[in-house]
Amino acid sequence: MASTLLMRPEIDDAMDELLNDFLVETAEHIDAATMELVCLEKDPSDRALIASLFRHVHTIKGTSGFLKLPRVGRLTHSTEALIGALRDGAPVRASHVTLIFAAVDRLKDILAEMGRSEEEPAGDDEELVVALEDATRRARLGEAEPPAAEIAETDLAAPLAEPRAAQPPNEAHAAGVAHIGETVRVSVNVLDRLMGIVSELVSTRNRLLELSSAWAGGDEAMSSTVQTLSNITSDLQDAVMSARMQPVGRLFSTLPRLVRDLAHDLGKKIVITTEGSDTELDRQVIELIRAPLTHIIRNSADHGIEPPAERARIGKNETGVITVRAAYDAGQIIIDIADDGRGLDVARIHAKALANGLVGEADISKFTDSELFEFVFTPGFSTADGVTKVSGRGVGMDVVRENIQSIGGSVSLTSRYGRGACVTLRIPLTLAITPALILTSNGSRFAIPQMTVVELVGVGDGFEHAIQYIHDAPVLRLRNDVLPLLDLSTTLALGRPAEEETRDGFVVVLRVGAARFGLLVETIADVQEVVIEPLVSALARLGVFSGQTILGDGSVVLILDPAALLEHGGLQRLAERPAEAATPEAFTPRAEKTRIILVKAGPGPLKALPLSLVLRIEDVPRERLIPSDGAFVMAYRDSLLPIIPATADVALDRPSSPILVLSGAGQSMGLLIEDIVDVTDEILDLQRESNSPHILGSIQLGGEIVEFLDATYYMRIACPAAVARGVSKRHRILLVDDKAFFRDMLAPILGSAGYEVTTAASAPEALSFLRKGLAVEAVVTDTDMPEMDGYNFARALHELPGLADLPVVALAAQAAPSVLAAAKACGIASVTGKFDRRALIECVGRLLDKADTAPRDLELRIMSELAA
Repeated sequence: MASTLLMRPEIDDAMDELLNDFLVETAEHIDAATMELVCLEKDPSDRALIASLFRHVHTIKGTSGFLKLPRVGRLTHSTEALIGALRDGAPVRASHVTLIFAAVDRLKDILAEMGRSEEEPAGDDEELVVALEDATRRARLGEAEPPAAEIAETDLAAPLAEPRAAQPPNEAHAAGVAHIGETVRVSVNVLDRLMGIVSELVSTRNRLLELSSAWAGGDEAMSSTVQTLSNITSDLQDAVMSARMQPVGRLFSTLPRLVRDLAHDLGKKIVITTEGSDTELDRQVIELIRAPLTHIIRNSADHGIEPPAERARIGKNETGVITVRAAYDAGQIIIDIADDGRGLDVARIHAKALANGLVGEADISKFTDSELFEFVFTPGFSTADGVTKVSGRGVGMDVVRENIQSIGGSVSLTSRYGRGACVTLRIPLTLAITPALILTSNGSRFAIPQMTVVELVGVGDGFEHAIQYIHDAPVLRLRNDVLPLLDLSTTLALGRPAEEETRDGFVVVLRVGAARFGLLVETIADVQEVVIEPLVSALARLGVFSGQTILGDGSVVLILDPAALLEHGGLQRLAERPAEAATPEAFTPRAEKTRIILVKAGPGPLKALPLSLVLRIEDVPRERLIPSDGAFVMAYRDSLLPIIPATADVALDRPSSPILVLSGAGQSMGLLIEDIVDVTDEILDLQRESNSPHILGSIQLGGEIVEFLDATYYMRIACPAAVARGVSKRHRILLVDDKAFFRDMLAPILGSAGYEVTTAASAPEALSFLRKGLAVEAVVTDTDMPEMDGYNFARALHELPGLADLPVVALAAQAAPSVLAAAKACGIASVTGKFDRRALIECVGRLLDKADTAPRDLELRIMSELAA
C-alpha cells in the first residue's frame, strides 16, 4: 500500500494506530512514575530517581507533541519544568511531590477519557499548570515555599468534564483503561524461547507422524491422536510466527514526521512516499534497522535533495521526493530508499578517494561507477562541502553497512548524477516459514528458498544439457540464454576430488533481482516448508548463508543466500541482463514462450497445461484412489486430496497413474492423467476456441493438434468452496497479479477472447510499465496483493497523465457490497471473480466496447452472478 504526506485517509489510519500505542506506553510511564514518586517522597536526595522521573515525563511530552495533544503537552511541559529544576539542584520539598502527584493523577484521568473517545478531552488545567509554574520559579530562585503553597491533591483534582450521571467515577475510569489494556507487551526473548520450543515440537510431531504411518497393522486411534496433535502444532506454530512478525509500516509511520522536520531545518521542500507497508518483518529486525534507515533518509534530505531554487533552475519540481519501498524478493526483505535529487558525483568521489589515499591513480582509473560508490561506505569518507547538524561528518554509511551486515543483510548503492540515488537494504527473514528446496552436495544437505528458483535442469549423462566452458568458466546453454554457473561443492570447499572431471547432477537456476545464474548440485532431495532461524555469529560471518532450519528428521540444515552466492562467485556482471531502453517500444508485448507440460488423457489429441500450475507430479498406485462423489480422493500429506480425471474416458486399468497436483485459491487438487509426454516451451496462441467446458482451445505443436485444458474447470469441481472465495479489434490488456498461478491461468483466457495481454507481477511493476509508455485499453488487477493492493493501484494509475479514464476490472474473492463500494470509490469500473472466466470476458468486452449499460447496473448484475 502506498501513502504520501498528502493522502489524508492513510495518515488518519496511521494516527489511530499511533494513538493506541501512545495510550499503552504512557500508561506504563505513569505507573513507573507513580512508584518512583513514592520512593522520592521517602528519600528526596535520590538524584537517580529525579532523573528517571524527568525521562518519563519528557517521553510523554515528546509523543504528545507529535500526536498534537495540546492539553497533555502543556501539562507535561509544566511538570517537566518543575522536575528539571529539582534535577538541577533545587531541594525537593513535600509540596513538589504533591504537585507532581496531582499532575500524574490528572494525566491518568485524561488517558481514561481518551481510551473511551479516542481523542483528547476538552478541559482546562489552568490552576494546576499555574501552581506547577509558580513552584518551578520559586525552586529555581531558591525561595522558600509559603505554608499556603502546601496544596492538597484534592484541591487540584478538577473534573475533566461534566460528570456522567449514570456512571460512577471508578467505573468510568475502568471503562477507559479497558481499551488501553487490549494489548500486552511481551519480551522478544520470551517469543524467541517460544519459537525454540515450537521448533522442537514440530520436529517431534514429524517424527511421530513417521512412526504412526509405519505402525504395523495400523492403529486408527493412534493415527487420529497423532493427526490431532499435528493440527494443534501447526496452529501453535502459526500463532507464534504471527506474534514475531510485524508490518514494516510501523517503522514507516515515523518517517513523515522525520522528513517534515528535516525539510524545515534544511529550508527545503520534501515529501516522502512509502510502498509495501504491509510487508512483514521480524519485530527485532525492525528495531535494528530503524537507526540505519533514519540515517539514510537524513543523508537523502541533506545531500540528495536540492534547495527549491536550484531544483526550479534545472527544471525539476521544487518539492523533492524520497521514496521508501519494501518488498519480498529471493527469500529476503528488500527496502529501497530512493530520492530524485542530485545523485552522486563520480568525479568528486574519485578525487576524494585519491586525496584520502584509499587507492592509487593507476588502479582507480579501472574502477566502474558501482565500484567507486563503494568508497561511500568507507569510514570517514564524505564529499560534503561542510558539516551541518544533519550530516557531513563522514560518520554514518559505514555504520549503516556494519549494522545491516550484523543481522546477515547487505547494503548497495546506485545513482545517476542529476537524477537521484537509491540505497538498497537486503534483510534476511530471521523467522519465517517459506517453501525451500532441499539439495545435496558432496554428502551435505542445504536448503534454498523456492521463490528464488526458476527451474531445475539435469546435466550430464542421461540429460540433454551439458556444462560447457567459456575461457575456463563453466556455463550452461539453456534455450537462448548462457547462464554462468557456480559449483556448490567448490564454492563451499566441501572437498570435491580434484581428479573428478565430469560434472553430472542438477543445475538449480536462480534469480536474484534481474540476474540469473545456475548452481550445480548433486541431487534434489525434497521440497519442504521450513522455519528460518537466525544463524549463530560464527556462521553469519561466512556470508553465504541466510539462516538455518530443522528438518523433519531433526537434522539442522543451513539455508543458502542466493544473493551472497552471486556476489561470492563474482558473477554479478555475467548474470545481469542488459536493461532495455525505457521507451514505449520496449514495453510492446512480445510473443513470449511459456513452459507447458504435454500429457495423454484418454483417446484423441494430447492435452496441455502451463507447467507453473503444476505443484508436483506424483505416481499414485491404483489402490490409493478412493471413489468419492463421481471422482476420487486420496490421502496426501496429512489431508485428503480431491482427484479429478482430466477426461471422462481416462484409462484406469494400470497399477499406477500419474497425477498432476495443482494448487490455487489456497487449495490443492490432483488431475488424473494416463501419461506424461513432454515438457516444452511454446507460445500460447490458442488458434481455436472449444465448446467443451474443460478445454480452453487448441494449439498446434509440430503439426499435431493439442488441446489446452482449463484449470479453473477442474478447480471449480474439486474445490468449490475455495473458488467461491476466490472482439474485432485486438485490444491490449494489462493483467496484474502477484501469483504466477493466476497470471498463467487468466492470460490464456483473455488471449483466447481476442485480446493482447501483458502481465505484471505487482502493482509497482505495472505502474512502472505505464509510466514508461505501455499503451493499454484496460487493466485487470487482483485486489489482494502484498506490495500495493488493487484499490490503491487503481487510484495511482488514474493519477497518471492521460489515464484518468482507463477502465479497471478488479478480481476479488467475493463481490460483497463493501468490496463494490471500495472499488467504486477507487474508480474501478467493475468487479468479478477470479474463477468466473465468462463474467471476466463479458466485463472487459462491455467496458472496451463502451456499452450503454450503466456502471451501477453492471456491478449489481455481476454481484448477482457471483452470489448465484
